[in-house]
This record gives sequence, C-alpha cells and structure tokens, in this order.
Amino acid sequence: MMAFFLKFLINHPKSTFLLTLLICVLLSFFAFKLHFDASAESLLLEDDKDLKIFRELSKHYKSDNFLMLAFKPSDENPFSQTSLKKLENLHKELEGVRGVERVFSIINAPLLLSSENKDLKELMQNIPNITSKDINQSKAKDEILTSPFYQNNIIAKDGKTTAFIIYLKPDLTYIDLISARDSAKDEDERERLRTQIQKHQAEQNALTKALLTQIRTIISSYEKDGARLYLGGVSMISDDMISYIKDDLALYGISLVFLLGFALWYFFRSFALMILALFICFTALSSASGLFALLNFPVTVISSNYAPLMLIITLSVVVHLITHFIEISRLYPNTTQKRLVLQTLLAKAKPSFFAIFTTMIGFFSLIFSHIEPIIKLGIMMSLGIALGLILSYLFLSSALMLLKRQNFTQKEFKLSFLLWCANVSIKRKKFIYALAFITLILAFVGIPKLKVENSFVNYFKDGSAIKEGLLVIDKDLGGTLPLDIIVRFKTAKTQMKEGEILDSFENEFESLALKDTYWFDSKKTRIAKKVHHFLENKEFVGSVLSLNSLLSLGKSINNGKDLDDFALAFLNENLPPNFKQDLLSPFVNIKQNELRFSIRVIDSNPNLKRDTFLKNLENELNELLKNEDVELQITGIMLLYNNMLQSLFSSQFDTLAFVVLAIFALFVLIFRSFKIATIAIICNLIPLSLVFAFMGFLNVPLDLMSITIAAIAIGIGVDDILHYIYRFKEELKHNGVKKAIVNSHLFIGTALYYTTISIVLGFSVMMSSNFIPTIYFGILTTLVMILLLFGSLFLLPSLLISFYTKRNNKPKLLR
Repeated sequence: MMAFFLKFLINHPKSTFLLTLLICVLLSFFAFKLHFDASAESLLLEDDKDLKIFRELSKHYKSDNFLMLAFKPSDENPFSQTSLKKLENLHKELEGVRGVERVFSIINAPLLLSSENKDLKELMQNIPNITSKDINQSKAKDEILTSPFYQNNIIAKDGKTTAFIIYLKPDLTYIDLISARDSAKDEDERERLRTQIQKHQAEQNALTKALLTQIRTIISSYEKDGARLYLGGVSMISDDMISYIKDDLALYGISLVFLLGFALWYFFRSFALMILALFICFTALSSASGLFALLNFPVTVISSNYAPLMLIITLSVVVHLITHFIEISRLYPNTTQKRLVLQTLLAKAKPSFFAIFTTMIGFFSLIFSHIEPIIKLGIMMSLGIALGLILSYLFLSSALMLLKRQNFTQKEFKLSFLLWCANVSIKRKKFIYALAFITLILAFVGIPKLKVENSFVNYFKDGSAIKEGLLVIDKDLGGTLPLDIIVRFKTAKTQMKEGEILDSFENEFESLALKDTYWFDSKKTRIAKKVHHFLENKEFVGSVLSLNSLLSLGKSINNGKDLDDFALAFLNENLPPNFKQDLLSPFVNIKQNELRFSIRVIDSNPNLKRDTFLKNLENELNELLKNEDVELQITGIMLLYNNMLQSLFSSQFDTLAFVVLAIFALFVLIFRSFKIATIAIICNLIPLSLVFAFMGFLNVPLDLMSITIAAIAIGIGVDDILHYIYRFKEELKHNGVKKAIVNSHLFIGTALYYTTISIVLGFSVMMSSNFIPTIYFGILTTLVMILLLFGSLFLLPSLLISFYTKRNNKPKLLR
C-alpha cells in the first residue's frame, strides 16, 4: 500500500508538488490571524478552584487592574517645589490617557493632619492635598511619609521615590464572558464563548497597547532632566510579553534560516538540497501556523517555542531522508532517479514514522501538566510534526524527481572518529558502565534537590526595563506580588439557617445591623486591627492596607483616640466618593459582610519559599481567628502563581511516567523484544537524569519551560536510538554483533551527527530570547541532546553487545 502510494507520487511529481504547495499556501494565509495571549491568566491552572474564587471575589472589589509608575527625581526629593510641579503635571497627563479610570499619588492624596482646620465634619467637606493653597507643606510631607496608607504604597520609606497608582477601567465584559463560559452546560455554547473571549482579548490587547504607548510617551518627556521613571503592572507585563513573543518568533525565523542554511550547505555541499530542505521546513511551519489559527490555538510565551521545535524536528526527518538518498546514490550510481527516490522513501518510512510517533507521544504527555499553555504546546506540536512528516514525504518525493540526476556528495565526518566510538563501545564496556553508574548516583543525589521556587521578577533579563521597574517597585514601594486576605463575618441570615431562632427584638437588632450605617462595630474593628498588625509583622510582606489603615489615620486626627463605631459610620456616610474609593471601599464590603486585607509580597527576596509562606500564613491566621466566628479566605495572583508552580512539580512525574511507558510499549511493539525496548529506554533516561541532576546541584528551578524538557527530550532523543537499532538489526542479518556495531556507527553515525548538530543549532537560538525560562530551556535542551548523542554512540552499542551474541550466524539473546 505504501509502495503503491509512493509510486503514484513519484510518477506525478509536478501535480504532487503544485497541489501540495497550493494547500500549504492556503493554510499559511491563516497564519497571519494567529492570536497572541500573554495575560496573567494564561499562565494559571484553568481548573484551579482558587482561580474561580479569585474571579468571584474580584467582582466584590473594583479597580484591581492597575499600573504602578515609580518616579525618582534627579534631586531625590519628591517634595521640592520643582519635583511637585512635575508630579502635578505628570498626574494630570496620566489622568487624561484614554482607558485610565483615575490616578492616585501624593498629588491628590487626602491630608487630614496638615490643615489648621480640626473639625472633622468641615474637613470631610473640603479635604486638602499637598497642592492646596492653605496646606502646611512641612506637615504635609510628614503626613505622607508616615501615613499608613501612603508609606510603601505611593512613597518609599526613605522618601526618595514616589509612585503613581494608575487605575485602569475594569474589563467587566471579560469577567462576564469568563463567568458565562464557566457556567455553560452545552459544549457548543462553551466553545462559542471561548471564541468570543479570544476576540475580546485581541481587542483589549490593542487598547492596552495604545494606552501603554501613550503613557510611555508621556514618561519619556519627564526623563530628559535626569529623573528616572519605572512602569510596572500586570497589563504592562502582559503587553511586553506579547512583544517578546513576536520578537522571538521573528528572531528564531531569521536566525534559523542562516544557521540551518549554513549547516545544510556544510552537510550536503549542494544549494539545491539546502534550499529544498529549508523550503520544506519553513513551509511546514507556516502551514502549521495557519492550522493553529484555524483551530483557535493562541500563541503564548510557552507555545511560542513551537516555531523552532517544528523547524528542528522537520529538519531531522529531512536530513535522515536526504542522507540516505545520497548514500544509495553513491552505492548505485547507475540506478535511475525514480528507483533511488522510491528506495529512500520506503527504507526510511518505518523509522521516520516511528520517530515522529514517539516524538508525538512525548509532546502529547504534556496534557498531564494541567496548565493550559503547556497542554496547548503539546497538542500543537503533535499536530505540527505530523504535518511536517507528511509534507517532507510529499515535497521530497516530487522535488527530487524534478531535479536532474546528480552525483550529490556530503561532508564526511572522519570515519576514524566513528570507528573510535565503535571500538570504545566494544572494548571499554566496563568503563562506559562505570560512567553510567556514576551518572545514576549523581541523579539520585541531585534530583531530590530540584525545586519549583521561581521569582516572577527573575523571568526577565538583568538590565531590561521591565525588570528594573519591577525591582524598584518590589524593594522600595512594598512588593510586586499581590495577595488578599478576606475575613467574612457570618450574617444573621446564616446564623438563622444554623437553627437559631431569634425573638422579635433580636430580629429587629440584626436587621438594623445589616444597614450600612450600623455595620461597623467593635468586633470588626478589633479583628481588622489584630489581622493587620499580624500581617505587617510577617516576613516578606512589604505592604498592608486595610480598614485598620483608616483607623490609624482616624486616631491621628482624633487626638490619639481610637475612632468609635459612630465615627466610622460617619466617615462611611460622609467621605467624598473620590476619597472613599481609595481609603475605605477597597477594604470593606458591607454587602458581602467582609473585610479585605490587601497585601503585597516582596517577590525578589531570595529567601521567600512561596508554598511554605502561604501554608504558614493560612495556619497562623486560622489560629489567630479561631474564636472569632468568621470565615477566612486567601486569594490573589500570588496564590494562583504558587498553585501553578506546585502543579509543575506534581505533573512532572505524571508526564514522565506516561511518556516512558508509552514509548517502552511502542518499542516492544516495534522491536518485538522487551530487552531491546529496555535498553533503548535506559539509554534515554540516564543522559536525561544527568541534566536534572545538574539542575538540582546548580539550583536551577523547574519552571514553565523546563517542565517540558523531559517529555520533549525523550520524544526527540529516541529518534537517534530508533534509527540506530533499525540499522543494527539490518546489519545483524549479514554480520556478527561487533561488525554490526561498527557498520551501524559508520552508516548511521553521520546522520546522527547531522541531526544532532541541527537540533543543537535550533535550540541554541532560544538563548537569544528576552525571557529567562526560554534561555534556560535552550541551554538545558542543547545539553540533553548532546548527552543523548553520547548515549546513542557509546552506551547503546555497549548494552547491545552485552545482551547479544552471535551463534551460527544468527543473532540470539543471551540468557
């Protein structure tokens, strides 16, 4: 069947080539519609119950989406008249940016202690700020520097850096769409909403980009006199990540054209074969991109690596085919082109199919990560490399027929070196086994040291604008990782459900308590004070804002006396809306009967252990509030980010177990031997374990990218072993074991070098990325590919010799 199909293609080369090219052009047209997604939620666990809670609680409090702009004046004194004038102008310009809801800074921060007017009621009617005419500038400076609201929030502790909190208009449409998608019972409806969400995100990304461009233009005009400004925030990070993805894709494409083009020329010494190989690889990539766009697969920071991966793997298939074609062209110089092409395609059909199939298994195992972009990468790569294999056969079968019969040559690696590798495998088995044993010991010691701790700040290169901004905000302005503590009080309705029967007086009292005016009471203020003090003394917490911040401010203006329930009710009723939304509303939700403690954690602290910190925080808060009859909820980006990191670690075992078992079963099926299958798997796992041991010893954490190394390395790495064992079994039909090893090295060794060099070049371009996990991924994958080559050339033949013996010219397994 395969021979019939290939003959048909070879007999109709022009039709095959043009029809295939037409389909590829049509698919490639859709590649321009690829959707890019670098939102924070694209890095979270979609089935995380904490994510649903986070989304639900986000509805209770507005203005969670904000940017932070740190401003360090050249004289390091934000309170000088020159600086204040600049800050005032900058504040006004930021407020005028389309998409900005409001701006909070020391320019409009309400000052209750810096006015001569001591009457609270009059103050509420006209709250001054630092720009007010009758304000005492000296008192205003002291109040801002010592205010529980402003210190570590809009002013650094040392008073040298100030910040603008730029609140963006909330994206309520997105929240509603997510809610509708989660509650949809029909899969078609869910899919329709997914498409709608993607379309909405694309529109929002364009709006956010325009907003950020305008803000950056404003910023640049204030940096001319030596002032330094740093912009941070989730929206900015997301926009920068999209730019990184696009830049990386463009860089990968250009770099790989030259690198792989040079390598192909060096291998084959033929422009025709070089251009043909590059044409197949890039056509496969553009066609796959179009297919992903049609399937609504977004390109994320992680799945953007599909481009170099597809080029590398498709090139590997093409190199094996071309190498074999050149080899038999030299062996049979008088054979027709048609026979040479057919023999090449038939001879490499099984090993190429199984090599791609095992690689697909490796990528498919990523579905066990439970992280949406990693799952998408697995599906995209499985589809992409299958398409690459099909196009390689279609284009090669037709293009080689359209080329004139030539005596192609190729760069020969020194046969003496390949012979040396074979001899070492044959004569130094004990030495090779000793190295493998040492590797296993290193793996047993090093792998347990692996960790998943990873600072978000450290995802970016040193010196990059995004990292500098995040570090300034993290160290000087209270931290970058937001985390919320929600304390919910039981309502009268809840208590009645629990069986309590209230008399008429109690019913009237509880009904009264639910009114806004009477919501504040001594219990709530006591709990606010207790939790706030606990949090601000907690290590790694940079900033805490809550109802207690307002209580502290109130105490200052109340001659050192605590505000009572009536004073709080008065503030709730009389605070001007623009001040209430900064000082009270973010921390109190009367309708939901809850208090919110908004904290930011110092993400760049190298001693921060996120999982331990969060578990201890929850346990200690539960202990602190055990007798208060309240419900506690921890939520926020830090919790969701930690859940993702912990899932990486747990899913690593699932992913690895699946890919090893699946490929082992496939090997048993292909080679019909448990021992050969075991040898093949061992030769992959030992080099791979050494890389993970290095990561453990060198303190390189598992992250979103390195989590995929095991599955990808095994998937790609088995290709060499597959081709080698195929050749070895062919040689065994005519030779003894040692001769078969030597011949396999000499025949297949060249192709292994070619593919390994191509793969190493392909992964090396990732080291040019602006995203640190991508750089680590490039380095580690390059290392593991080199180690896997050593495994194929030294460990694999040694194990084959140990398990095989030749008796009466027939291979037989040792017993």
